[in-house]
This record gives sequence, structure tokens and C-alpha cells, in this order.
Amino acid sequence: MRDRRAAIALAAAALALHLVLAAGALVVLPATLRTLLAFAVLVLAPGLALVRLTMLPPGGAWLVMGWALGLGVAWNGLLVLAARALGQPFTPLAAWAVAPNALLWALALARRAGPAAPVPPLPRWAGMLVLLAAALAAWHAGLLGPPLTYTSDSPDHLGTIRRMMASGDAFPTDAFFRDAGPAGADPRKGLWHPQVALVAKLAAVDPIVAWRLLAGALAALFVLNAAALGALIGGVRTAARAVSDEGRASAGDGCVSAALAGWALLFTYGGSLAQPPLREAVFATKLADQLALATTVAVLADLATPSRARRLAAVGLGLGAMAAHLFSAVQFALVFGGLGAGLLLRDRRWSPAVARLTGTVLAVGAACLPYLLYRAHQSYAPRNPIHTESQGLLWLWDGARIVSIGVLWDWMGRLWLLFPLAWLALWRRGRGNPAVLYLLTTSLGVALVVFDPPVVALLEPRVGYLLMRFVWMVPLAGLLAWMIPALARDAWATAREVPTGGERGSRALGARAWPLAGLAGVALLLLPALRDGVTTLLHPERAAAADLAQSPLRWRDALSWMNAHLPAGSVVLADPATSYGVPMLTRHYVVCLVDQHSSPNDPQALRRLLDARDALDPYASWERTRAVVRRYGVDAVALNGRFTEAPRLAYWTPRPDWYRAARARLDAVPAAFERVYDRDRFAVYRVRRAALDTLSASPRPRAFVRTFAPGSCPVARRMGPGLPALVSLALAARTARPGESLGAVAEWRAPGALPAGSCLVAVRFDRALPGGVSPPRFLSKPVRKVMERLNRERYRFRVDHLPAGGEYGVELWRPDEVVRDSFEVAVPRDVAAGDYQVRVRIIRQPIFPNYRLADYFFDDDYYSGVPAGTLHVVRAEHTP
Repeated sequence: MRDRRAAIALAAAALALHLVLAAGALVVLPATLRTLLAFAVLVLAPGLALVRLTMLPPGGAWLVMGWALGLGVAWNGLLVLAARALGQPFTPLAAWAVAPNALLWALALARRAGPAAPVPPLPRWAGMLVLLAAALAAWHAGLLGPPLTYTSDSPDHLGTIRRMMASGDAFPTDAFFRDAGPAGADPRKGLWHPQVALVAKLAAVDPIVAWRLLAGALAALFVLNAAALGALIGGVRTAARAVSDEGRASAGDGCVSAALAGWALLFTYGGSLAQPPLREAVFATKLADQLALATTVAVLADLATPSRARRLAAVGLGLGAMAAHLFSAVQFALVFGGLGAGLLLRDRRWSPAVARLTGTVLAVGAACLPYLLYRAHQSYAPRNPIHTESQGLLWLWDGARIVSIGVLWDWMGRLWLLFPLAWLALWRRGRGNPAVLYLLTTSLGVALVVFDPPVVALLEPRVGYLLMRFVWMVPLAGLLAWMIPALARDAWATAREVPTGGERGSRALGARAWPLAGLAGVALLLLPALRDGVTTLLHPERAAAADLAQSPLRWRDALSWMNAHLPAGSVVLADPATSYGVPMLTRHYVVCLVDQHSSPNDPQALRRLLDARDALDPYASWERTRAVVRRYGVDAVALNGRFTEAPRLAYWTPRPDWYRAARARLDAVPAAFERVYDRDRFAVYRVRRAALDTLSASPRPRAFVRTFAPGSCPVARRMGPGLPALVSLALAARTARPGESLGAVAEWRAPGALPAGSCLVAVRFDRALPGGVSPPRFLSKPVRKVMERLNRERYRFRVDHLPAGGEYGVELWRPDEVVRDSFEVAVPRDVAAGDYQVRVRIIRQPIFPNYRLADYFFDDDYYSGVPAGTLHVVRAEHTP
């Protein structure tokens, strides 16, 4: 990019290719190539022009595409906002963006290239290592694509993008619900979604194709941005006073750290490659995470060698991060606030470094503030009861709550332990390098926010479950890029020392052992992530099969028929899992979505779920069905019996017996519900409202409900206020083998009127520990887990389900009814033989459960219920 001739050639090629794509002359090319070319000319090419106007990232040209992404997202976001300000649809930008892009290139070529990065460019060997990690990330994420399941966020994003392409509105309020109105505004959807729509339009591909392929491209660019951080961690020479050896890091250290950071991100982001986060690089949240990292690197580069161009790069990248997701504002506040505090503590004065950081951060904030205020005014009004309920928290004691510590394991596995172990060393040895200081201040700042009860009490009502996302800010790849070379240098330095004398020799031996032990510890903690990552790379078909089992693509044929044959903009009534795929694959609207995927602003989200449940209830009255059809303007009903197993949803879920009964109910009145599609256990009905208005038959009695007669059944055991009481539990067999499944029936009563919400029935099976081991109660859970790990067998298992599948909500239960709740108990294959006590509890819980600190230590935990029987588990050879 610093070579003017090369820049002219690149600009000419990008603009010409943009014109050819817009003319449709490349439709003969494969969709994969067209999509990647469209992404390159729409996003990366203008980003490269802006890189030329500012500066190369640390690491040089090898890593330039990472910054081109962020600056290109910012540029396209401004174009989308300009179209909106002019009252025009944004979709013509797919072709017409070539004009402002040409002006941008003209400006970039008329000026001298920006300054060099504060560290030397990567040599060929280091650059090739980073590109190899990026290629693996692209192959992994591009091959599998982001999860397209009814429990993932992809249908949510794709439904919004498809509506954008149809309407030309960058911020549609009717992405899913025709009647949403202003409550359909979604602050989670920013300026990245319109850019995906533009890429799909320019490439002439379906949004699903663009979504999958962009995941691979963005995963690769994430590796490059992580490597840029590594280059700063290992390669910055500080001009200020030398406070440590780390302040005099060599260029060679920067190369090693850059390569390590890129590979560490590949294998550890979100836990491991076996987990979906890296494949979700196309999600706005993950893109914002990547661009916030790039912004941080630019700010740190400007701290190392200040210049106007470096500050402008930070501003542009900050705009890109904010355009992707508004959560970047929170991330900037914590990261840069923590870094500023660390610099003040290090320098013990308002030093030039503190002043420079303050000026750069204020510039980033001033550039982002107008868009932040606009989006906050336009779309921030959280009233969705599913979103605003307190969740994902840990109660320390009454009134004292923190974010559940389980988020650490969920996001980083055991590797989170490296941070508290490294904090002292980061300060003592690395504080001279602002990039290393950032590792300390950010991880410590996140800990002080999410694990501080007063701070959680202040933030939780305002940001809700987004508090769990703070752990994403912790720069694990950067820590590994610093820690591994530091330990290796120490081990090498002590190995070269020649000890003299007995006592000095003993001290030298101890000094030599510590860095080797540290390297061994890091390797031990990394091993699970590396093992899972290699397995996933060698066997991607396993992850693909798991995704497909829960994907709406399994009934794409039926949704394609609906898209082609139902009038555009029809409202479809279906179960939540099926409904979630309708906007993703069609032009139509729905009555409800899966669990928390409605807009945070939608106060009717829970009501929509319950209305859809009641309208499709095989035992509902026609009056109730009519009311729902009228309220939402339902045009068609879709009944889906293709689920291989009942979806694990929070409020209600379609089961095979529900599908058969619901279909029989509609088939019995063809004048009101005309079956227009019926193939492979998927049926579509056109609603005839005039005929529906004439239906008046009484609802059928529920086969699983009987009348409660006092004295005819055991005394029901209360589970807590606002919850049903347990009448009885019956297992189909008293003896079972590992790997078997057996039927079970729980009977419930409503002691009074119950509130609507998400209820979970937890049935737990416990046996005594072998050898008569009886640990103290406050250590019973850790001791059991250690023994299970050592003996490779389990002494507890649990099965969860929705009461009555959620099809008959607890708020509908009457005190004069006994509800039979049938479910299956799957006995794990690794469970130990023995006598198990059965305990049952029904819990009202949010999407992300809240726990108590005691639940991590006491076996008598959150899921403990009332005793309800026993089960004898025997090995196969002992079964008669």
C-alpha cells in the first residue's frame, strides 16, 4: 500500500471489478467466488484506500487486510447512513458505491502514504505462519459456516438481512412481525447487516450463501488482527524510562508473538475450534469484538510512536466497531479506562502517555458519539420481559450478586486461570510496554466489573445479560503471545548460567525449574483446546451433522414452497422453532420467534409465544384460536413433524404427539383450514377466516389431565411460591442399565393461579460415593467430581424437560386438575451401578439460569428437589 504504482493498479482493478459485478457479467462464476469478490470490492478495497491515508498495522503488509476490514466497514456504514439521511433505500449502493469509492481512491492516491508501523514488518517466515493460521480459520469457518440452527442467532440475523434486501430499509422494524411497529426496532442490529445485504446483492447470491462464506473470510481476518496485537506485545521498544526487560523487546520477539497470537486465537477463541464462536465471526457481536481489538491495537501503536495518521486510524477503526455493534462503546470505556488507570499508576503522574491516550480516546468517542446517540434514540427501549429478567447471575448472599463464574469456563475453558497467575508478572515485567499493560488492565477491569456486587447491581438493570459478554474482552490470545516467549526466554537464560557453589547451585536449579514448570503448566491448560481443535479440523463432518440435526434447512423445501405460493408478506402461525426459520428463508412474517430472539424492545415477546401455543393447542377452543388469528392477522398455519427430537426450548416445544393431534384438529375442519401443502410430515394450511368464525365445537378434553378428587391421591408436595406441587412420580421400571431409556410420569397440581413463564422440571438421580466416602457437606460437590474424574464413572445424573412439553402452560392449570407429565429418562452410559435416589424439582428460571455460590460446593444445590423414589442401575452382565 505504500508503493504508489501498486496502489494505482489495485484501485483500478477493484473499481473495474465492481462495475463488472454490478453489470451482472460474472454470474457464470461460482457463487463462492462472486461472494468473495463482492466483499473485496465493497468492503476491503475502500478499507485499503483508508489504510493508505492513515498507516499500516503493526506487522506491516502481511496484516493489512485486518485493518482494511475495520475501515471498510466504517466507510460503508457512512454510505448507508447517507442514503438514509437522503430518504433513499440503501440497496442501490451495491452498484452505485463505486462512485464514492473512486473518489476515496483518488484522495488516497493524491496523498503520500501514511507512516510506518511502530514495529518492523514481519519477516517472510512469520508472515507465512500467520497466513497459514488465517487460512485454517477461513477453511474451518467457511466450510462449516456459522451455526444455522433454531437455537443459534443466525436465523435472527438472516431474517433481518432478507427484509433489508426486500425493503431497502437499513433498520427495519418489521423483520419478523408485521404488527411490530416501533417495538420492532432492534439495537442489536447495526450497520453491518446492511453491508452483508449489499454483498449478497452485488454477488447475486442468497443471503444464506453470503452469510456462510463471509464467516470464513472474517475468521481469517480476525487471526490477522490478533497477530497485530502480538506484534506490539513482543516488538515495541519504549522510549520512556526502562522499567523492565520487557520494555526492550526485540523485533524477533515481535515476530514470534505475532505468530503465537494468531495461532492462539485460532485454537482458543471462545474455548476451542470445537465451539462455534470463531465460525460466528460474521455475527455483528463477533465482528465488533474483532474491530474493537483492531481499534485497541491502533491506540496502542499511537501510544508507542504518536502521529496524526495513527490517531486517525484509531478513529476509523473505532467507527467500524461501533457500526458493527453498539456494545463497542461499553468495551471502549472499560478497555481504555483501565489502560489509562494503569498508565497513571505506572507513571505516577499525568505523563505524556496518559495525555496522548486521553486525546486519542476522546477523538474516537467524538467520532462515534453522533451515531451512538442516534441509535440510542431510535432503538433503545428495553421492555421485552424475556430480556429484562435478571439472568446469568450468581448469588453470593442475599442481595449480593455477580455474573456467574461459569462464563469463564464457557468462554475460555481452564485457560482463564492464566490471567490471575500472570497479573503480578505482567505488572512487574511488562508494564513498560503499553500493549502488555493492556493485557493486565483489561483482564483485571473485566474481573472488577463482573465479579463486584455493587458494580453488577448498578449495570445489570441497564445492560442485562450483556454483562456475561464482558468476558469476551479478555485478550487470551495476547496473553499467550506474551507468556510463552517470556517463559521460554527465562528457561533459556537460566540454562545458560553456570552455577558455582552448593547453595548457589541449588538456587540456580530452582530458578531454572520455575520457567520450565510454567511452560508445562501452559501446555497442560492448552492441551484440551488443541486436542478439540485438531479433532474438529480433521472431522468437520461431526460438527456439520450436529448443526444439520437442528437446522431449519431440513424443511427448506416446505419453506421454499411457502415463499413461492403464499402471497408476499403473509403471516404464518407455527411453533417457535419452525417460525424462526420462516423469515430466514421466505418473504413472510410470523406470530412468534424462539425464546429471546425477539427485539429487546418488544413488550409482547412472551405473549406472542403463549398466543401461538394456545392457538395451535389441539385441545384449545376455537374461540381462543380465532382471537389469535385476528390479533396477528394470520394467513397460514404451518405444522412441522420433522423434528428428530423435541427442540430444547424454554417456553414450549413441538413434540411428535402434539404434531399428530394438532394436525388432526385442523384436518377435521377443511373449510376453515385448507391444506395446501403436505409432504414428509410438514403441512401448510391456508386460513379461511369467514369459515373459522363459524366454528363453535367444544374443545376436546385433554387426555393427560384428570379431575382432582380430594383424598384420592397423595398429598401434593409444594415446590415454592408460584409453582405447581408434585403429586407423584412413577418410573416405568425400577431397574435400568447404562445407556437405556425408560418412561416416567410425574403428576402435578396447581395449588392456585400460577404466573406465565419458563418452567423446567429437573429429575435428578443420586447415589452414595463408593468406598463409604462421606466428605463434609460444603465440599461434597468438588469431592464427587474429583472421584468421578478419577474413576471415570458418574454418581449423579439429571434429566430436564418442560412440564407437559410446555404445550399446556402452567398458567392454564386449574386447582381442580391433576396434570400427567410424561417424559423419558436416558440413563448415561458412564453412570456407575448402584441404588439412586430420585429427586424432583420444578423451577421457574430465565433463559440463562441464576445460581448460588453454594451450588458450586454443596451437592444439595439449585436442582435438588423432593425425594420421589429410587432407581437401581446395574451393569449388563448383572441383568437377568
